[in-house]
Amino acid sequence: MLKLCKIVGLFALAATTSACVSNPSSRNATIEAPRPVSAVAASQTQLGFFPEPLATTVAAAPAVVPALTSPYKIVDVQVQVPDYLVVSEADVYLPKADIVWREDPLGNRYEQVEAIIEDALRKGTAPLNGEKEVILAARVGMFHALTEKTRNSIGGKHNVQFEYVLLDAKTRQPVTMVQKVDASLKAYGGSRAYRAMREGQTQKVRITNHVAGIVQTALTKGSDA
Repeated sequence: MLKLCKIVGLFALAATTSACVSNPSSRNATIEAPRPVSAVAASQTQLGFFPEPLATTVAAAPAVVPALTSPYKIVDVQVQVPDYLVVSEADVYLPKADIVWREDPLGNRYEQVEAIIEDALRKGTAPLNGEKEVILAARVGMFHALTEKTRNSIGGKHNVQFEYVLLDAKTRQPVTMVQKVDASLKAYGGSRAYRAMREGQTQKVRITNHVAGIVQTALTKGSDA
């Protein structure tokens, strides 16, 4: 609870001061269809869950590589998965939910998703060698992987959406605008899914690497990431 409150506070701070650093689903919400794939884009409004379409895309890196030049050095990663996001355990093709995750044992899906995103962000930012020490605070808006029924048949898309802000490690003041990320990617089904698993490319591995690549690319594009 303490960690959750801390992250909420960081985002509240970013929302109220983001204009100074750059120019430019409630629990009852339902998701009836996959959201479109895009990439990293700077928010043009204060912090909110996807209030308007994303723009100014940044392509994801195909792989995470070491020793990358960046203005930043990430000294901590903090991830929030709000408890108002809807979780579904229904084995249907497309559950109406924000969180669908089946590759870990049945348990606290919020904690499982938090661990996956945190691991991905740490992996993506570990090679950054910049001078400015910052904290990366992230908040998940959707983590919709495949159900057993979908993975065993037609496949689809892993819908992964989150937003993040960089905060000065000493002052906790935001040094970037809030960044919105749609890290969705193709999800394998049927025999292709089983081949991927045999090759070690589980859903968790693919999502982790994809998110890591996207955030790494965004933070190595220059000081206005």
